[in-house]
Amino acid sequence: MDLREGVAIAIGSLRANKVRTLLTLLGNIIGVTSVVAVVSIIDGMNFFVREEIADEGANVITVARLNELEALSDFDRFMETLRNPDLTFADREYLREQLDPRHAVAARVSNRARAAYRNRTIDRVNVEGWTEEVGVIRRLDLTGGRLFTVAEVEGSAPVCVIGSTLVEKLFLDEPPLGRMLRVGGLHCQVIGVLDRRGTFAGQDPDLRILVPIGTFRKLFGPRKSISIPIRVASVGENAAVIQEVTAAMRIRHRLRPDERDDFAIITSAHLINLWESISRSIFTALIFLTSLSLVVGGIVIMNIMLVTVNERTREIGVRKAVGARRSDILLQFLVESTTLSVIGGLIGVALGVVAAILVGRFSPLPYALEEWSMAIGFLATAAVGIFFGLYPAGRAAALDPANALRHE
Repeated sequence: MDLREGVAIAIGSLRANKVRTLLTLLGNIIGVTSVVAVVSIIDGMNFFVREEIADEGANVITVARLNELEALSDFDRFMETLRNPDLTFADREYLREQLDPRHAVAARVSNRARAAYRNRTIDRVNVEGWTEEVGVIRRLDLTGGRLFTVAEVEGSAPVCVIGSTLVEKLFLDEPPLGRMLRVGGLHCQVIGVLDRRGTFAGQDPDLRILVPIGTFRKLFGPRKSISIPIRVASVGENAAVIQEVTAAMRIRHRLRPDERDDFAIITSAHLINLWESISRSIFTALIFLTSLSLVVGGIVIMNIMLVTVNERTREIGVRKAVGARRSDILLQFLVESTTLSVIGGLIGVALGVVAAILVGRFSPLPYALEEWSMAIGFLATAAVGIFFGLYPAGRAAALDPANALRHE
């Protein structure tokens, strides 16, 4: 049997029974659409997470009171760490004394406040207090102005560096540099504007203000635990510096050998590993749900093909009577079931691409279209068509020609 003839017969059957065709293909379409759309979004988020971590670099470690992300991986351990003491400037100064001066040791603290300029206000702006090492720890791109100096940090100067969202919503068409911005109850002069980074998962990283850490304390008060970001001189020294920091902090906090650390050390590797474990869980759940959808679609295709065999029993008898072999009949119906399934897969791939683009355009979730996910969706539907088409094709090939010709 000619392969093109089988495909043509299958397409003709699709056109003749449009509603039945739609219901038949629905399982495959939903399954493949889910694969392409969700894989595209997960890959987009993977790319975003790596880009965010790249802002600091793989050689930045952070000493913090607790690791909030630990609540996702070990909740009991996280609850224990809630009793950890606050980290202070004295902790930061102690680490600066203990570590090689090649390593930059900063202090950071954050909170939210209202920002206002003239009669325009924005609530819940992320305000970050930093020491002068902010430009070394963070890879900050400025569209204008500068970061604060050592003198401004030591003098707790009322200056700030703002994100692009604040420029757009508060200053409109006015140049922000040199203007006085009200942050909470404090007036700060804008000395720099950060380059745009874009939104992600409903969060706007451009809605932030950087101020000297002493200025932050004037605004929010001194009683707040700091975090201590450390940029290691080279990535190869990360492990050694983590050991040094751990030993120094344990001595500083007078911990006995049998006592657990009362602080957390967070690295970019921890963040990447945590996100990858989350994305793997999502992907595993997706595979399971998609497999169910494809199995249901395959069962529907098998049932439709059995109906088709019954409807075309006389045709099968005629074909056998004029010399068609069992293998010809088997191949014909396998080609038809596979074509039916693959068409559903192609529609699913197209809808998956459209869905990913629409999600990326109308929501904060990023996306990245991957050719391998489209190929897997296509191949999976072809396999479903072959597997679930074997039984109907076998029944058609096994029909007795004489009995088939007498079928009404």
